[in-house]
Amino acid sequence: MRRLSVLAVVLVGCAHAPPVDSAAPAWTLLNATPGTDEIQIRSDTRLRRATVTDAAARGPDLDLKRVPGKLQGTTYVERPVDLQVKGTAITGRVAGDSWDLTLDKDGSEVRATGLVAGQPSTFWLSPAKIRGSVGPCRFDLVWSAGNYAGGRTCGPAGDVVQVQFPAALASWSDPEVAAVLAILVQR
Repeated sequence: MRRLSVLAVVLVGCAHAPPVDSAAPAWTLLNATPGTDEIQIRSDTRLRRATVTDAAARGPDLDLKRVPGKLQGTTYVERPVDLQVKGTAITGRVAGDSWDLTLDKDGSEVRATGLVAGQPSTFWLSPAKIRGSVGPCRFDLVWSAGNYAGGRTCGPAGDVVQVQFPAALASWSDPEVAAVLAILVQR
């Protein structure tokens, strides 16, 4: 019986993933996944990703260039992106829809509020979690084992998602990061 108790304690102790430190420890907005150069949003049925550098984010779902005060390019099958950054706000159009997000400090988190794709949106970002709504999609993700993971619902459908951020994204402004996340997190 004693062996069984010791084995149970060992197995329970192994069931938890060890903590993983951020690849960009000075970044106060989010944690960065070690060993990746891509932003990735993975669900049960889809992977959305883009390689991120200081100047751009490029991949099958996103082709954005950072120019002073702007994010420009395309998303999802040549839908145009033209966003302007002014202080803590990012405004403009994505695929013809209005965008107007303002970021504010909210305790230990940063709150993004406004319109995404013409729909009311409010979400919070922090090294510990990402939560809130982007248009019709709600999500609640927690940092663990090197990525953010949790549930997302868009309308009646729900799924589990994992999100990874590369350290290069820490060089982008907070409004730019919020915009990239909002573009990719929707279905």
